[in-house]
Amino acid sequence: MTPIAIWIMAILVYATFWCWYVGFRRKITAAEVEETMHIIDSAGNMTSKQRESISNFLSNDDGRDFVMVNLLELKKPLGESRKKLGTYQKVFLGALLRKAGHPVLIATASSGNVENVACEHADDWTAAGMIRYRSRRDLMEILPATVGSDHHGLKLAALEKTLAFPASPWFMLGGPRVVVALGVALIAALTQLAMTGQ
Repeated sequence: MTPIAIWIMAILVYATFWCWYVGFRRKITAAEVEETMHIIDSAGNMTSKQRESISNFLSNDDGRDFVMVNLLELKKPLGESRKKLGTYQKVFLGALLRKAGHPVLIATASSGNVENVACEHADDWTAAGMIRYRSRRDLMEILPATVGSDHHGLKLAALEKTLAFPASPWFMLGGPRVVVALGVALIAALTQLAMTGQ
């Protein structure tokens, strides 16, 4: 295999990854938003403010990725709650990974709040997380399989309270785009060296 062929193959491999990870999907239509909200309404566990927030978020689809910021307080005993939450995450994150979604940050609280501004009751968090979604359409497609499901019930049973909101635009230094690019380039370079004997 010639050096040119090696690097062409490397470019094709990365281009395939890019298409999967970034995606080129059409924006969410008003009819799709209405259908999704109907599914959410049938579960009956959202306030009118939460319903309005998710409806507006889906309606203003920009086709780009975003992160869901989460704060969690687990019920006691913590071990039992972590087990329930872990079972939920295996199902949910497994489905999300197939759509190029993944955790960006997972952290355990080391103390109570060190700053509270007009949110005195928002304390005692157990953990924080940020989950990357490839698009709002991916969120829309995951919601019907999550809302009211058995694994979502495990999540609710594990939590004393939680807070979640989508954030976009967002930035992460490095990330899969860079790591995969560097990995593919390294493999291509090593392959070229091995095949040319240099």
